[in-house]
Amino acid sequence: MKKTLAIIALAAPALAGTTPAATPAPAPVPAPVVSPWAIELGAGFNKAAKVTIKGFADGEDTTQKKVNTWSWDVTGVYNLNENNALTLRLGYAYGNRQQDVADRIITNTWSLMPGYRYTYALNDQWSLFAGANIGIVNHAWRVKTEGETAHKSTWGFGYSAELGVRYDICPKWNVFAAYQFSGNTAAPRLDDDEWYVNTKKQNFHGVRIGVGYTF
Repeated sequence: MKKTLAIIALAAPALAGTTPAATPAPAPVPAPVVSPWAIELGAGFNKAAKVTIKGFADGEDTTQKKVNTWSWDVTGVYNLNENNALTLRLGYAYGNRQQDVADRIITNTWSLMPGYRYTYALNDQWSLFAGANIGIVNHAWRVKTEGETAHKSTWGFGYSAELGVRYDICPKWNVFAAYQFSGNTAAPRLDDDEWYVNTKKQNFHGVRIGVGYTF
């Protein structure tokens, strides 16, 4: 008994100076990696601001109906940060309108346009965006009149500017709608053996809607 008490007395100072081992802090969980890449599928209706034909060879001019178009596009998006992004858009537009009993005007437009977009988040789901694109366009007109067809296409510069709103359904998917002003500088000259017409450079006021996916 005396030996036990003596051991405890000798060990007490050493025990008094010890502290329990500290529990290591848990390792921080890394933030999920957000891909900068996204893709959009869009469709739109574009109301023409100008008539098609600039004038006939003999100076004759007739009343024309403007040729509106429907458009479809695939847009690649590379997000530089939460506000700024670079875009690349491949688009196609088609229009077809009867002018009178004899004449029908058809248009086809292909475009490839890089661009820039700025996005401002209103909250976790809603955001506003504004963007602009400029690039190359192949624009074609086809005029069918009295059993004859004149067709011509040419290259030019294309441009567009849009202002829209986006809603994030989930982290990967979103839907959007935007007002879009677009146009191009291509104005092919339609000709035949006996006549020709000069066409006007076209621009449009339209709406673009679609769905987006972030990789």
